[in-house]
Amino acid sequence: MGLDYVESLGDGVYVVDTGLIRPRFDAAFLIVERGRAAFVDTGSNHAVPRLLAALAETGLSPACVEYVIPTHMHLDHAGGMGLLMQSLPDATVLVHPRGARHAIDPSALYRGALAIYGPEVMASTYGVPCAVDAARVRSTQEGMTIDLGGRALRFMDTPGHARHHHCIWDERTRGWF
Repeated sequence: MGLDYVESLGDGVYVVDTGLIRPRFDAAFLIVERGRAAFVDTGSNHAVPRLLAALAETGLSPACVEYVIPTHMHLDHAGGMGLLMQSLPDATVLVHPRGARHAIDPSALYRGALAIYGPEVMASTYGVPCAVDAARVRSTQEGMTIDLGGRALRFMDTPGHARHHHCIWDERTRGWF
């Protein structure tokens, strides 16, 4: 890959350094299968140009993205989700049921982080998260499997780091996101 912040892991999986805080601190993943794509995590709003450039680097257009899948709704993993969705006309957000309301209205997440970090850090590190239209948000369920261009991705409820956390099992790589 020509972009220094994108690395191919093989089997259609790309890791994208989101640029949060320092190099190789935070990542999103792009899964590509038969001309279809999914992003797993997005980083903050500031990562969106990198994600779109990574998609273009694979030769795909924004219309090829079927899913945006935050592992959980913390701003370093999903803060850029709403802004990214504005560029992905056919994508659906797949989110843990406890996180769906935050995808539709991220204001409570933002206010909580603002109270901790203050306006300067929030502006330079995260930006203000954008809402996703409720019609484009779908809640996942334990054991649910989706098809991405013939590639099976299965969801597991994995509370711990956050109560609204799920992991994604990729049948192709036999790996977890």
